[in-house]
Amino acid sequence: MERRKHRRFEQWNKAIIKSASGGDGKLPRCPIDAYAWDLSVGGARIQSEESFPVGAIVCIHLELVRSREAISIDGAVRWSRWNEKASIHEFGVEFQECNQATLQAIMKSLYREIDRKARAEQPQVSLGKGAM
Repeated sequence: MERRKHRRFEQWNKAIIKSASGGDGKLPRCPIDAYAWDLSVGGARIQSEESFPVGAIVCIHLELVRSREAISIDGAVRWSRWNEKASIHEFGVEFQECNQATLQAIMKSLYREIDRKARAEQPQVSLGKGAM
């Protein structure tokens, strides 16, 4: 059974973790370069060279690749693990108190690709000579 509240999109976005607080463990020194992917309007999966404990609140600066917008948003770390295959730390964040402008920027970045694909899949009507 799917527990996620929002549809996820595999979209790589450059991220900078600007600050972190709380959680049950050691917090790394920020800022830290990272990547966000598996993005939704409610959260993201983050990959970084540093680990963040569950419960930590992180301030993330995201550069949204499709819409070419930059946003800053706080997220609560919900899970954290070492990805052996990629040799990198991964953690899931749930966005906190997303304002309307930030939410619109995320939606524009996520749903722009869906709109583009839908238009590309529509049948093309060709008008031959004498058609009008």
